[in-house]
Amino acid sequence: MKNILVPIDFSEASHKAAKYAVAFAKSFDAIVTLVNVIPPAIIIDDSVVDYVSTAQAELVKDHKKLMGQEIEALTGNDWIRIRDIVEEGSPAEIIRQTAESVRADMIVMGMKGKGKSNSFFGSTTTLVIRKSGFPVMLIPESARYETIQNITFASDFDPDVESASYNLLVKMVQKLNIPVYILNVQKKEADLTPEETIGKINTSLAFAGLHPQFHSVFDKNVEEGINTFIERNPTDVLAMVAHPHNFIERMFGTVHTKAMSYQTKIPLLVLPDK
Repeated sequence: MKNILVPIDFSEASHKAAKYAVAFAKSFDAIVTLVNVIPPAIIIDDSVVDYVSTAQAELVKDHKKLMGQEIEALTGNDWIRIRDIVEEGSPAEIIRQTAESVRADMIVMGMKGKGKSNSFFGSTTTLVIRKSGFPVMLIPESARYETIQNITFASDFDPDVESASYNLLVKMVQKLNIPVYILNVQKKEADLTPEETIGKINTSLAFAGLHPQFHSVFDKNVEEGINTFIERNPTDVLAMVAHPHNFIERMFGTVHTKAMSYQTKIPLLVLPDK
């Protein structure tokens, strides 16, 4: 873990994510890059081009000043390597490009609470997860960085998931020397299908040498099953692979159910489905 990217919109959610990323970076001696994206100005009348351009330049200047204040608040008297970038453009695309340019190992983003998801960290988060190809750690507003002592990886034992998808999670478990719980939620009590059996074997091989603890939960609702397990087994980070159209995307919509209550408590590490 050498480089961590944190999108910043100067909200409390993004500030909490940045604080978490800085604390996390200390454990790994990593560099933190903060990126603030200003959407491009929309000009519908040529007569206001000069005015809009001037206003946009002032906005960039103001955001660079705010970024400096953000860094000062994050570092205090501590020595931590932080760099900052302010860019104009499409937020999801700029985040992806910046992640590539700084060779980010992980993107850390703030996750706003119930009723606050129709914002930058709603649709943008979903797009970053879908299209960036980078691991994304989502930090709830109420989360505080604590020494990570255990991680739960919720897996559906998809045999098509490549072992490379697990790389970051494996490195975290190795570096922190902590247990990893591999949780599979089945909708009914039944033997694994042949495909799921292959997926479980592949998962076991990916975590070979780390002594993963496999657990099964039976619940008609996957989210409820995960939530029940976490309530009974304290977890500092929940991890899962971002398959297309799975319930991760529903977390950023307008529906917030009891089943998703863990999202307001602990960080969620979303691994790319490569």
